[in-house]
Amino acid sequence: MKRTFLIAIGLCCLLTAGAQSSPAAKARVAEIRKLYTQAKQDIANSEKKAKEGTPANETVVNSNYMLPGSGPGKCVTHYYYTLQEDENLGRYFFTPYFITNSYNVAAHTYYQEFLYDKEGDLVFYYEKNNQSGKDEETRMYFGSNAQGAGEEGLVHEINSASRTIEPTFAIRIGAELTNAFHLLMNREF
Repeated sequence: MKRTFLIAIGLCCLLTAGAQSSPAAKARVAEIRKLYTQAKQDIANSEKKAKEGTPANETVVNSNYMLPGSGPGKCVTHYYYTLQEDENLGRYFFTPYFITNSYNVAAHTYYQEFLYDKEGDLVFYYEKNNQSGKDEETRMYFGSNAQGAGEEGLVHEINSASRTIEPTFAIRIGAELTNAFHLLMNREF
């Protein structure tokens, strides 16, 4: 029984590793890394222009709160977005392309990044935290089945230690942050 279980676990690991190293998955990861680099350059250019007086397409939400038994907490969310036109409705709307979220729970700090493609789908998730007493990082690359995706659209994953978040929850948090953005900026009630 124990041997069968170990063989099953081994096969799952091999299948997962094989899916993550397929040519389609490698191409998707390269595409996402290029998109990430472009987003970071756009943010840097926007911040440079903001210093010169041009408004930046950035919204920052600060939340300060008290957690019983843990003390004060703080959450800072940065939304970076573009302006697009809906030709059918004849109005403009904002679309986030990059979101950062940093917060703390007691002495533990968390930092997250969410990168979206032009269709508004989450393509990359990054998290850094010190939950275990040392810095841990998780990177998740998402795509379609044609791009080598497996579980929950996951194309590739890199963890510095053990997985700190499931892909389903990364997608859910990204969707909740995007929904909050649309309520705030696009008045979508």
